Amino acid sequence: MLKKNSIYTVKITDINNLGYGVCRVEGIVTFVAGAVTGDEAQIKLIKVTKSYCVARMEKLILPSEHRIDPECPLFPKCGGCVYRHVSYDYEKELKRGYVESAFRKAGIDAEIAGVTSDNKITGYRNKVQYPVGKNGEIGYYRTKTHDIIECESCLLEEPVLHDIKRFISDFIKENTVSCLRHIYLRCGAATGEVMVCLVSEKKDFNGLSTLCNEVCERFDAVKCFAINVNDKDTNVILGEKTYILRGRPYIEDELMGCRFRISPMSFYQVNHSMTGLLYSKAAELCGLKEGESFIDLYCGCGTIGLCIAKKTKTAELSGVEIIPDAIENAKINAELNGIENASFICGDASDAPLKKCGCVIVDPPRKGLTEKLIAELAEADIERIVYVSCNPDTLARDCAVFIEKGYQLSKVYPFDLFPRTGHVENVVCLSRKSTQETKQFPVN
Repeated sequence: MLKKNSIYTVKITDINNLGYGVCRVEGIVTFVAGAVTGDEAQIKLIKVTKSYCVARMEKLILPSEHRIDPECPLFPKCGGCVYRHVSYDYEKELKRGYVESAFRKAGIDAEIAGVTSDNKITGYRNKVQYPVGKNGEIGYYRTKTHDIIECESCLLEEPVLHDIKRFISDFIKENTVSCLRHIYLRCGAATGEVMVCLVSEKKDFNGLSTLCNEVCERFDAVKCFAINVNDKDTNVILGEKTYILRGRPYIEDELMGCRFRISPMSFYQVNHSMTGLLYSKAAELCGLKEGESFIDLYCGCGTIGLCIAKKTKTAELSGVEIIPDAIENAKINAELNGIENASFICGDASDAPLKKCGCVIVDPPRKGLTEKLIAELAEADIERIVYVSCNPDTLARDCAVFIEKGYQLSKVYPFDLFPRTGHVENVVCLSRKSTQETKQFPVN
């Protein structure tokens, strides 16, 4: 019988999307923090259950060919990255395998493409949300805790954000500001414009106006300085109310030939160059004929729909999003890009009025689609549904339901928008079986 604190010598046979190496000890699946496929190691069991064990590596006897030295001094203490200790080529293999496994578990024999990547693994994040401690420490959470590890400069972030974060950190420590919960920074990768949003338990605090003025005057790139109020005991970062203290209520960025205004509450993908590749594939899978209409559910500030509308001669774009600020951005973004045949509705995607159209695009949160929305899409006899997802497990689950309702799956296309983390984005087209015989989807 396995016992806690027992020592074993093992060969690591796999690694999961949380960064844990996988092996078997006396037939029991064991997860080993910091281990890599192919490692031979001495491990100590730190948790033993009937179905699995968790272990830590005591000694690396023979390193895997996939193992590399981590570039980040905070790895693995910081919980942001899980693949800093493996080669990027192997990381892409792992992510494709993760997607394949998700579909296999859902009972779908799906064809999975290779992971698309621009191979940029540093400086790609245009949005960061740093937790703030009561003593002014700013950084990221230690793995599986709410302890904050201070971070001088994260390798994943756009470098322009580092100096702003450091300045704010120094100010709140010097002025003993204790009401801040998060520092939320966003930049336009193409424009260089920066948004600063303080997430606070209260609307005002001692030194707020000074901090606002000094940040805006010191950093010319800052075009929006805001404070978001969140006084609830919750893990949700942003509260419902945002107040603009200086500058515009938005920043602007350019993507796929379109100009976008982005407010603090609007969703906008964090990896600019990879988003362009993902949306181009989504447009291809839509297969819109000239004059066909389409619907963009969970449309945010309109990015996917407007990029596709500008690229194709579509009859009409209808967007639906539950966040009012994002809908206002979407309407303005349509005007900015001269797209007159676009309309946007504020509401829940599950309550969206569906009408006959060539295609519906969905890009839901990690929890995926509701059963109600899947049923409504199927009942509306939508010919093609292009599904963009940040969660392979819920994507595969939802695809299984669509298949039961008479849809057929194209190849699944993974895109690595989040290098060095365990996340992978995917896009797939679901088409009515009756139309699949006459329409061939791209397979490359």
